[in-house]
Amino acid sequence: MKIAFFTTTRAEFGVLYPLIKEIDNTSIIENLLFVGGTHLLKEHGDTIEEIKEQNIAINDTFDYISQGTNPYEILHSLAKETSELAKLFEKHEFDAVCVLGDRYELIPIIEAAILYRKYIIHIHGGEKSEGAIDEQIRHMITKAAHIHFSACDEYAKNIRKMGESAWRVFNTGALAVDNMLQIPKIPKQELFNELRLDPEKELVLMTYHPVTLEKELSPVDQMKNVFKALESFNSQVLITAPNMDVNRGEILNEIKLQVKNNSNYHFIESLGSLRYLNLIKHCKFVIGNSSSGIVEVPFFKIPTINIGNRQKGRIRHSSVIDTDYSTESIQKGIKKALNKNFLLSLQEMKYKFGNGNTAKKMVDILESITFDKKLLQKQLDFEC
Repeated sequence: MKIAFFTTTRAEFGVLYPLIKEIDNTSIIENLLFVGGTHLLKEHGDTIEEIKEQNIAINDTFDYISQGTNPYEILHSLAKETSELAKLFEKHEFDAVCVLGDRYELIPIIEAAILYRKYIIHIHGGEKSEGAIDEQIRHMITKAAHIHFSACDEYAKNIRKMGESAWRVFNTGALAVDNMLQIPKIPKQELFNELRLDPEKELVLMTYHPVTLEKELSPVDQMKNVFKALESFNSQVLITAPNMDVNRGEILNEIKLQVKNNSNYHFIESLGSLRYLNLIKHCKFVIGNSSSGIVEVPFFKIPTINIGNRQKGRIRHSSVIDTDYSTESIQKGIKKALNKNFLLSLQEMKYKFGNGNTAKKMVDILESITFDKKLLQKQLDFEC
């Protein structure tokens, strides 16, 4: 059995890594890795080099991104991606495709898998993010997929409610937990020196992506409100780049302008999983609208200030503080994140997305499944 993994972003590969490594240790399953998207762009950190540094074989690449992030340019990129994928599917032999999440770049991969009659394995289905187009894309992939690995029982139930047969759906927990437990530790002094941060000063980590279904407030105004709220708190803020979505350019320009005018602010295109996960535990809080604030950060019992609607609908830990886009609401969220009683309450918080054995669970399931005609042919099944 050969499973092809496709990765187009830094965050996605970081989550997939434990599963790819676990498959390397089995003789029954063989993996292939195809790397494309922002991994190949210098302005996004050239993160293909991070993959190579982890001694993982890359079977091929697919380069498709056009300059710009308006809808026309993104559609042009997806058309090119489809063409590049056709070449990969013709050139390489494999039985199944494994994808993670809900990025629009996955749609051409799923289309190709359907046309080439490949089994589709989907990780992180059943989740909600009502403020972004990711919501629609995630459920589109669910309806195409033959095997589903969910992060918790509630998400598995959501997949079942979409008409997916129970024997296809597995609650394995989140792969991110494997990463958080297994990733090599970097000493604080070494990490801060590498990132040019002051180890004696409080640190805040920010990741803010475009809210693709938000029309009430412009991306620039959203960012201005975040920075205005942060001005009241004399912390150094490390900011990572937004996703390759519509309005990315506007957000990135505002970030760079703020960094230029305030010595407390620092920008890095990509931290990579190793540095990101090592850095979280040294933060006073994490702020923005990334799913990592919902999934990974609570594992460390560090507060997340989640701004706006991008992650609306996802299961929350008590460490997640939701705010609207206003400066006042964000400032109120920051004050709560710094409150001693609130921080003390997080020490008893139970983590919801698994215990760190997810990759092995997935491999055991894949080894036990019969990949046959019954698995390939999808049928609606609403008997929950």
